[in-house]
This record gives sequence, C-alpha cells and structure tokens, in this order.
Amino acid sequence: MAGKIRIRIKDAKSLRFSSNLMMMVGLFCCSVWLLGFSMLVGFGSRQSGRHQEQRSCLDGEKMGRITIFSAPKPFLVSANNGVDLVGDRQELAVRSWLALSPDVAVVLFGRHASIFAFAAKLGPRVSVESAIDFTFHDTPFFHSMVARSQTIPGISVFVDPEIILLPNMLTTFCITSTLNLDWFLVSISTYISYFPYHLDDDGNHWLHNDGDKISVEKEFVVQKQEYRNNTERLLIAWNTGDMPLHAGVLPPFLYRKGLHNEWLLNEVLSSEFRFPVDASNVISSFYPEILGQWSHEHLMTNRDVETRAWEYRGNLGVVINWTLLVQTLLSYARMHLQVAGDNYKDMLMNWVCCLRHLAVTNFIVCALDLEIYEFLILQGLPVFKDPLAPSNISFNDCHFGTKCFQKVTKVKSRIVLQILRMGYNVLLSDVDVYWFENPLPILYSFGSATLVAQSDEYNETGFYFVHSDPPTIAAMEKVVKHASNSDLSEQPSFYDVLCGEGGLNRISDNQCVEPSTNLRVHFLDRNIFPNGAYKGLWEKRNVRSACVKQGCAVLHNNWISGRKRKMERQVHSGLWEYDASSRMCMQSWQRPHSASYF
Repeated sequence: MAGKIRIRIKDAKSLRFSSNLMMMVGLFCCSVWLLGFSMLVGFGSRQSGRHQEQRSCLDGEKMGRITIFSAPKPFLVSANNGVDLVGDRQELAVRSWLALSPDVAVVLFGRHASIFAFAAKLGPRVSVESAIDFTFHDTPFFHSMVARSQTIPGISVFVDPEIILLPNMLTTFCITSTLNLDWFLVSISTYISYFPYHLDDDGNHWLHNDGDKISVEKEFVVQKQEYRNNTERLLIAWNTGDMPLHAGVLPPFLYRKGLHNEWLLNEVLSSEFRFPVDASNVISSFYPEILGQWSHEHLMTNRDVETRAWEYRGNLGVVINWTLLVQTLLSYARMHLQVAGDNYKDMLMNWVCCLRHLAVTNFIVCALDLEIYEFLILQGLPVFKDPLAPSNISFNDCHFGTKCFQKVTKVKSRIVLQILRMGYNVLLSDVDVYWFENPLPILYSFGSATLVAQSDEYNETGFYFVHSDPPTIAAMEKVVKHASNSDLSEQPSFYDVLCGEGGLNRISDNQCVEPSTNLRVHFLDRNIFPNGAYKGLWEKRNVRSACVKQGCAVLHNNWISGRKRKMERQVHSGLWEYDASSRMCMQSWQRPHSASYF
C-alpha cells in the first residue's frame, strides 16, 4: 500500500509518564511537575509464576468489573449522501470496546432516542444512563457523569465515543491490578488519517475492507499515527479503592467542551491520593479520521456553532459579557419562565432539578443580575439577563412587603408581556413553587383568552399561565402600565386591573372577567395548586406524602417571611433536589442523605 507505514501494536512492557503528557498538563498548569516512574513487567521471559498470575488476571480474577463510560452524539442521518459520519465512528468505537472481552460493559450517557436504539441493537452489555444532569442542549455534565460512574465497582474507563480501543488495554489493567494500590491511569489517544478496517458481524474479528481477516495481536497496517494536544480524547481510568480520586470538588464542566480532563488530572496529581500511571505508550487507542471511503467532516451548522459557543465559554469560566437572544432561547424553551436573582440561586437550582426529574426541559430563566447570569451559564441553563432589572437587589431582605420585593415583581409582568408579544405562551413559576407533576395538561384545558392562576389569597401572582392571544396581551399591557405607576408591587395591579378594585369584576368565587379585553381569570383549585397557607401542608410531618395524598400538582412555599426561613422550610421538608456541595441534582442512584444548604 503506497504511502503507508507499518505500525506495531503497543505492548505492556513499561508504563511511565511521557513527555507528551507532561507537555499537555503543562499547558493547563505550568506549576505541576510529573514524577516519572517505570514499571518493568515482562511477558514470557519471566518465571512461570508471573505468567500464571497475568493469565488469571486477564481471565478477570483480579481486575474485576470493567465499565467503559462515554457520551455519544445522537445518531442522525446527515444530508451527505444519507451517511452519518460521526455515527459511523461511534458505532465502530463502541463495537471495538465490546470486542475487548465478554466481561466489559458499556454505559452511554444520553437522552436522545437514537442512543437508546443504538444500545438496544448492541445487546445487554450496553446500557444508557439518562439520570444525570444535562444542559438544555442535552450536553451532559462531566461531574455528574463521574459521580454516576463511582457508584459502579471495579475499573471505570472514560473515553471519547469515537476512540477505537484494542485488547492491550486489558493487559495494562491486568498489570496495574497486581499493584494492590489505588491508581489513576491516563493515555493519550492518537489520530489516524485512514482506517480501512471493521469488525465482523459477530464483533469477534477485525477485517480489512477487502474482507481479509487481520490479527490485532500482531499488527495493523495504517498510516502514520499522530499525537495532538486534544485532551477531549484523553483516555482516563481508575479502580475502586479506599481513597478518593482527588481532594477537590469537580466543577460543573460540560462534557467534550474543554478543560475537564486537564482539571481532573491536575487535581489527582496534586492530591497525591492515588498512584498515577501514564499508559500512552502502552494502550492502543486512536481516532480514525477517515473510515474506508468516508471523508472526515464536521457537520455542525452555523446555527449550531452560534448557539453552542457558550458551552465552551462556560468551561473556560470567563466573564460572560454577551447575551443569547431571547428569541433564540425561546425556540428551545417555548413555555416556562423563571425570574431570579443571585440571592435565590440555590432555590432556583432546586426548581430546575425538580423539573429535570419530571422530564420538563422547555423552560427559560430571566436573570436579574450578572452574578446569577454567569452562574446559570456555567450550569448550562437557557438564561438571558434583563437589562432593565433593578440594581442593588438585597441578598436576605427581598421578601414579601419589602421595597426590593416590590421592584423585582414588576420585572415579571414586563418580561411575560414581551414574550407574549413574540408569540409564545408562558407559564410563570416562582422559584419557591415545588412541582409534583407537570401541570401543563391541566392548565391548557382552560383554553385561550384565559389567565389561569394560583389562588389569589395573599394577592400572590407567582404561578400563572397565559396564552399569546390579543385579549391576554391587551390585558397584560394594562397590568404593566398600572404597576409602573404604583408604589406597590405588581401583585395588587394584577388583581385591581383584572378583577377590579374590591373584586368588582368577579363572576364567581374562582373567576373574574376583565371587561375591556374580555380576558377571563380562573383561580385554580387549591387542593391541586395549594399555596403556603392552605391546610397547613408545610407543617405536616411528611410534606411530600401529605401532598401526594391530597393530589397536589404543585406546592407554593409562600406565606413565610424571609429568605432564610423559606430555605429552611424547603430543605427540612424533604422537597429539596439540589446538592449545592457537588453542584448536581440528586439522582435515584445516589445514596440517600439529608440534603443541607446551610
């Protein structure tokens, strides 16, 4: 084959830190020095006892369970002659992992239907995990992936979904397992420009594209392999042990958006809890840029680049000085609106986690200050900053009745009106409204030209649903105008405009009609949409059980004064889904523990 060179498959004769890895880590943190080491382990030429020990290790007696974790992109057919180029690489990669050994399991993080279909096609050794944190673009969070992997004993391997692995990885794990130490292993994957091989239908043998069987134990014939400083395709692995991976708290990095592997490697080395192994010259792992006749292309559109650029910026942790257009975000969210400042960021995240557990993803957040805006960008949430939001929002003194509260509430109706004018229906939910189920089926049943709101006790307007139609827009314009001329909050303006002063426009106990627009206001059943004063639900021994028994769709944590008291009641009630210490939503696979914010 003209232009090709013969590359012998690497063998496990030595494990050491390579200059490539030292350079890579140096790019991230110049102060980190890597202590070189060498493990001289022979094959065949050593005594038979050593050979027998290695054989039993490869049979799985010492290595234990090996689980490979990754997060593939959705398997989609592109416009390029109906070929999914990325999907082809991902399928070949995963099949190569399964070919390593019948004892290797694969866990794919994702929520797209094509990933579930792909896993089902490959059999029971491949599973899909969706119970982790994702952005609204369905990009998984690396810290949540790592946390999930640590609940599965054995050897955990994290690798890019397009990286092909060869059997010498198992030999390497065999050797490290004989150390009887807690270890952390890294390996730099190489790039191959042309890869004319595939696995047979059974996944047992590698074949050349002409159908000839080849032996991976001896050699592949490929073009020159190239190292690149791309740490997204770094293979990392560790064993279950007595020591943690590192002493720090893994930040909310987005997977495959830069820096997460460097951060983890740096922390592992700095913490010195684990024996570090650089297997770059031992493990054969590579990224095939061209599979047979298919050319390598990056299929992201210009719109993809624009809307996903914030993910890379978020991982870099830079100060964000730009705002995603509200119209662009609404094309993803379409429905639920949240307005929040930095003083309630953890309660906001609890609300987000609650919606995630209900598989509700169509929400958008309006940030009242730069601090919460930057925080939410790092959390992967669809957020925009209101340029007209009041300044100097008090951290602890912005509850009902305060001047701060009055200013903040007027933002809500103004933002809702702007979104309605864009043609989107809106469900406004305060951060202190806990959802037991998705309320939209109930709310939609009332039809258009109707504002559906939680009970008007206490003049609260923290949970309501409106359609984008002429009567609603006209009525909301009246509310915003009235509130702008009032020294009070927006809430009295809602009632006075829509139901009339003193309830003049009420037509029943639970309905009003605004006469000039004919907008109907319907107050929801308090048994299903209770507020904080209804039936003393928040004082029950088991708030969740009492609400479920009553049939609550939501429960509002209002009728209590002060941010701290509100937080304490929410956390102690058990209606708390966010772990602020790890910056993750709590999942069913995590050990039960008492959530704490304070």
